[in-house]
Amino acid sequence: MKYLKNKLCVAIALFVFSVTSNAQSYKDGISVVQYTADFLKADDMSLKPFKNYNTFTFYLAKDAKIFKKETIKFLPSICLYQDGDLILKIESGISMKLPENTETRIKEEIDKLLQDKF
Repeated sequence: MKYLKNKLCVAIALFVFSVTSNAQSYKDGISVVQYTADFLKADDMSLKPFKNYNTFTFYLAKDAKIFKKETIKFLPSICLYQDGDLILKIESGISMKLPENTETRIKEEIDKLLQDKF
């Protein structure tokens, strides 16, 4: 009985951790998040230059709740987060194209974040 009780406690703890960590996981640490739509896939920015950080791409059709929560108004949009805080938001505007310097701006902000750690 004691074994089952301990096992149940561990299962509950893992579940609670899983639910709470998933709720915020796309903003944990340094995260580069792309908000886009299926019809823009051909124009999505590659997040490979940021492979050393958390990277996520959310699509409007699949992740509408996240779009609403983050007040995404233009597609595509790229956001840089650090530990849940929005550091940089780059929006395409009505052109539906991200600015050409988007990657550079993100890298510069990440460099600043890393420098502030020391």
